[in-house]
Amino acid sequence: MWKLCRQFCSYRGDGSWHGGCLALAELARRGLLLPASLPNVVPVVVKVALHYDVRRGPHSVGSHVRDAAAYVCWAFGRAYYHTDMRNVLEELAPHLLTVACYDREVNCRRAAAAAFQENVGRQGNYPHGIDIVNTADYFSLSSRPNSYLHVAISIARYEGYLIPFVSDLLDRKICHW
Repeated sequence: MWKLCRQFCSYRGDGSWHGGCLALAELARRGLLLPASLPNVVPVVVKVALHYDVRRGPHSVGSHVRDAAAYVCWAFGRAYYHTDMRNVLEELAPHLLTVACYDREVNCRRAAAAAFQENVGRQGNYPHGIDIVNTADYFSLSSRPNSYLHVAISIARYEGYLIPFVSDLLDRKICHW
């Protein structure tokens, strides 16, 4: 496990982040990542990997890392009981939904929405989970303007989601290169 955690260093490249996320997802999916390690793993995946975006020349790199991070969140929903995930869900939901609404790549938006849907279906502890799943579906997230202008506004109306949405816009999107 320690070797895997070394993958998640700030100086590592996107290949290490991508591989580390895929390894974590497979460990979680197969039941080899113990629930006791979730408090150490979830903040790294949620705060860094789900929002990974690095500028390389005139373009950015990171959509494959964000997609793999959504796969990790999907695997968490499938692998653990709701009692193990109770504390994690409050941290996971706003980040998954901001990626589902505000990511510029359609595959990342859809992957985050699928991870949220899997967690709502399996865990059942998300506030307003079913309503949000109905709002942020596969087709409504296919258009970036629709994601920003309609889906995000609909989700931000629910209690607990407005502040993370505004923070994501202010911290990551408004000053994006």
